[in-house]
Amino acid sequence: MHITARPKGLWLASAMTRLMKTTVLASSFAMLANVAGAVELTLWAPPSFTPQAGLPAIADAYQDLYTRFQQANPDITLKFEVLPGGTEALTQILTAANAGNLPDLAVLDGFWIARLKETGKLQPLDELWPEAERSKFYKEVLDAVTFDGKIYAAWFHNAWRGLYYRKDTLAKLGYTTPPAGWDEFLAYAEKAKAAGMSAVMFPGSGTELTALHMLSMYWGLGGNLVDDTGKPVFFDGANRTALEQVYSMYRELVEKGYMPLDVSTMDEAAIRPFFYSGENALTAQSSSAVTQMYADVPDLKGNLGAFNYPLPGGATATPILVGWTYGIFTDDPERKAAAWKFVDFVLQPENLGKLNAAAGHLPVIQSIWDQDFYKTDPLMLQFKGIFDTGGMRARPAVPIYPSITGAWAQQMADVLAGNITPAQAVDNARDQVMTEYDRLSTR
Repeated sequence: MHITARPKGLWLASAMTRLMKTTVLASSFAMLANVAGAVELTLWAPPSFTPQAGLPAIADAYQDLYTRFQQANPDITLKFEVLPGGTEALTQILTAANAGNLPDLAVLDGFWIARLKETGKLQPLDELWPEAERSKFYKEVLDAVTFDGKIYAAWFHNAWRGLYYRKDTLAKLGYTTPPAGWDEFLAYAEKAKAAGMSAVMFPGSGTELTALHMLSMYWGLGGNLVDDTGKPVFFDGANRTALEQVYSMYRELVEKGYMPLDVSTMDEAAIRPFFYSGENALTAQSSSAVTQMYADVPDLKGNLGAFNYPLPGGATATPILVGWTYGIFTDDPERKAAAWKFVDFVLQPENLGKLNAAAGHLPVIQSIWDQDFYKTDPLMLQFKGIFDTGGMRARPAVPIYPSITGAWAQQMADVLAGNITPAQAVDNARDQVMTEYDRLSTR
């Protein structure tokens, strides 16, 4: 397996250093890869899912995986190209689908699958993936990528979103456990404000990350995004009430001085330093950020706790299935079989467990929760408890989904600033989404 990285765009010096390391390692594999009948595959993936990952533990875990795959499969040459971040990556893939220059396989965000399936280029995996192997996975991760009875991607991790606290800060504010319920949360926020801190920071920029935090609350309050036909309904009846309430909660935090207005331009990474410095008592983050947080501030290890979003009326926020998948685009039988051989190797619990643990990802295979890291790490046990009590729900597998959450997030800055009311935000999102829905429906 000849591991070649071809970055797109400009990268920081540290990324180039990792590229050099990968290239040197690749050269040592070249002699093994150059065998008669070798299949050369191209993989597109974000750098965090390759040996170019920014954190050494993750990069090393992927390099070890690739090395061991190479030893077992010297006839397969794998070249990876790094994808850009966010929706730019989806745009790149859709453009490649139209131009006919897709890779053989790719690491794909789970919420892209419905849209990519519509291109006709994403290959179903049913004939490659035996039922006995699929049964190791949570049902939700299979259902989320199943269309017309066929599975189009293989999910390999989950990422919970909620609130993080320092245990010592919690104690200083007079609490032994995090606040439960909205009224208790506001009382906690008042104490944090009196202590000279912002109570909390939620990401408020116009991206999917903002919408994911909103969605967990929205579902917990009883809202639905679409009906059984896939038509958007978030602006009707009880669904509208739930979404207006989410916007109102965000606005209330800013109005009362519990959260700075600056979050309207920030994503999860941008708000973390304020938590590190003690300027805010709570931070809204993904579980996938934990490894980075420990790397940034080592003394957080052992002092970090997590809890679900507090909601009004005793409601419980719904944990969302959020993560990345492997999808195969090539329809050539030999190349498809080779691509699946690599994906199947990644998905084996003994291999995937190592990757999940290195990155701090939450498992989508039950048996990985029984591995030592997940059985003993206090924070991982907290995550497991949240999922066990709050359930898990996948984002709806409909093409209009990205438009819905994109429209939601784009209203947040004006809601936080008081430029529009929550009701106006819902109306604006409705108008934007239904224009796109009508366009998709008439194609």
